[in-house]
Amino acid sequence: MLGFHFRHGWHASYRRTMDTAIARRIRPTRPRGPLRAGLLLALLAAPSPAQLSPREPLPELELVSTDGAAFRVVKEAGRVVVWRDGSEERPKALVVHFFQPDCLQCRAQLKPLDALHRAYAERGVVVLGVAHRGTAEQARSLRGDLGLALPLAVPAEGTKIGRAAAGDALGIADASGRLRFAQAGFGEGDEKLWREALEALLAGREPPRATVARERLKAGDRFPSVSLPSLRSGKTMSLTGADGRLLFVDDAGRATKPKAALFFFSRY
Repeated sequence: MLGFHFRHGWHASYRRTMDTAIARRIRPTRPRGPLRAGLLLALLAAPSPAQLSPREPLPELELVSTDGAAFRVVKEAGRVVVWRDGSEERPKALVVHFFQPDCLQCRAQLKPLDALHRAYAERGVVVLGVAHRGTAEQARSLRGDLGLALPLAVPAEGTKIGRAAAGDALGIADASGRLRFAQAGFGEGDEKLWREALEALLAGREPPRATVARERLKAGDRFPSVSLPSLRSGKTMSLTGADGRLLFVDDAGRATKPKAALFFFSRY
């Protein structure tokens, strides 16, 4: 069994919230002989119920900021209201990202979100990061390490975020608190879609997209060659479908031609 870790790019196609193993058969390049059954791919599927979804209302949030102040996102009289340490703000749009302080992908996503905060704060947009796992201290340390200006918060005691955070979700809501854009995971270029959605909402228009289209492996696909450094040794290992046969080269340079392989993608 092989586990592959990705920091950027198409790794975002595979959600972290995983609970159902599905064995799928993938054809190697030019399959031949009795081994043409190819590669068994175990993809772990994420549940979709209660996940952030476009056109659904943004859940109200009882939070505590990383500096210990009360932080609430509620709806009053048809408007979304953000309370921070006693002060009230009624944003024209609200961006919420549910993250984990020790998640490398989340750390990569928070950087363009911070740029979004800096660009849109004076235009009435609130950008907020909510650590749905980990501690306030971890979130505070992360904010300092990355030099973030956007506010970070954690759930208040007794508050459960639930599946709204599935896949380290991001949602963009309008002034009424209704989600107009939602996504799970993160990939290069996503920040352009966030800006498009915000510009549309600020102009009173419907965002051009409601989510991010991800390319996913499916049964019958040809196996994509993978070559990455081992997390154990740092040396390169690879798995390919060269010459009609699976070929695995480990981090010591040893090559084998397995009859099948079981692997998964991880963000860590």
